[in-house]
Amino acid sequence: MDLVYSLSKHPVALLGKPIEWEHELDVLFKIISGQFVKELEQTEDDEILQALSLLSRITKDRWWTRAWTFQEDYRGRRNMTLLIRHPEFLEAKKREYEIFSDVPNELCIESIRFSKEITEFCRAVQDKRPQREDVSHHTKYILGAAGNYKILLESSMPMTPKVIADIQRRGLDDAWDKLAIIANCCQYSIRIDHKQMQKPKSLSISILAMYLLNGEILLNESRKDSSFMLDKTLSQFLEDQAFKEFYAPEGERDLTFNKGCRFIDIEFTPKGIKTEGHLWKLGRIIDPASFLLPLPEAKNKPYSVTQDEQRCLAHLAAELRRLHETTLAMHIERFLSYDPTRQEDNLKKETFSRSYMRLMAKELVKAIKKGKLLRLGRIWNFQEKPNPCSAIFIWNADANINNKRGRKPEWQFAFTASRPLKRGFQQHGTNDLDHHVSLEVKWPSSWNHSPSELPQLLVRSWIVGLCFFYDFPRTSVIFSWPSSFNTVIH
Repeated sequence: MDLVYSLSKHPVALLGKPIEWEHELDVLFKIISGQFVKELEQTEDDEILQALSLLSRITKDRWWTRAWTFQEDYRGRRNMTLLIRHPEFLEAKKREYEIFSDVPNELCIESIRFSKEITEFCRAVQDKRPQREDVSHHTKYILGAAGNYKILLESSMPMTPKVIADIQRRGLDDAWDKLAIIANCCQYSIRIDHKQMQKPKSLSISILAMYLLNGEILLNESRKDSSFMLDKTLSQFLEDQAFKEFYAPEGERDLTFNKGCRFIDIEFTPKGIKTEGHLWKLGRIIDPASFLLPLPEAKNKPYSVTQDEQRCLAHLAAELRRLHETTLAMHIERFLSYDPTRQEDNLKKETFSRSYMRLMAKELVKAIKKGKLLRLGRIWNFQEKPNPCSAIFIWNADANINNKRGRKPEWQFAFTASRPLKRGFQQHGTNDLDHHVSLEVKWPSSWNHSPSELPQLLVRSWIVGLCFFYDFPRTSVIFSWPSSFNTVIH
């Protein structure tokens, strides 16, 4: 059903709680139109409480209390319409308001608009001080039932912990069905069938295992006291431990981009999570302010970027050649020369990887124009002769520490990986999505690491970069288990 709702152009939810009186219709109009938020300072507390009471009653409908309907709303919300019944005598007043459509005896409200407006209203009420206990109770309940993630979550945060928490609090005849609902909402291609599990079995551990097997990222640096994690529920643990520093390119929908930030090809090992990708040793730091060559003129119309972006990237390539970083310069020039009208290029229709590279190239241009530092990366190997640099990252570290004249930067690393979604019947997306990871990582044992062992990494931060890994296969690495896991194991 999740695909039915997500692919449907006109999904509809029939709510069981009707609007029965004219004053309720007036209040609902003021909420959905945003009028309450605009006039909140001039609104009496009793009127605010009346509006919150109405929203609490509406969101106590089974649509917002059952786990299966959470899936239907979450996957179909962009096109979903909510229908709320009303008596015949309200028909004329409803049509006067012009925002509830003209379906007889029904109020038609876009689900995404309903969620947005009630969230902004509740947040505005929460910001109003002092806060009455009954008002606080209503706002917390309403936001928990139908809050808008885009407003409630920071742009750098993942949605998955919130999705899991919201599903966990909803009603379900068989609690084990939450595994399927979470997998559907989070677009997990790897599922766990509890019927195949041996007893004793734990729902929380099963959800956590599925979360990790599908590539979700946890903070794994050691903490001084991780024993407190034993007192947390799974939802609380994920809220605390999930990686929260994603960075979506400008113009992308932040939370949707973050949803695809996942590892690929996961395996569990005693030491941690084994995954595949490219490990980059970070090297030379470049300051765009030190560029010596003149900005080149734009050549033929570019296809991957704008003409202004083409000039900037061509300028970067020329500077890299001046610095004898010819391999990376050549890769950037090749990227700029892409032309889909050429037969040899047209055979390779734009793939997810090329689309992702275009986004990263645009971010690189913005960073150069803002004067941000850049840092080169080379594929890591154990041989005496290092690989040439073939990646360039936006470097946000303190320039005074990392870019002192004559000082060799400390060993630092980045890890990247990507995988396009797997298409289903008639090229519809299956329950999958494009995966992409770009992390600055720590490798504590890199100085005395044995070539026979896999690199054991710690997550530091998100890092934006343009990477060319032609002819370099993926390599296996291990992301250590969080220290709180060791507390549980021991």
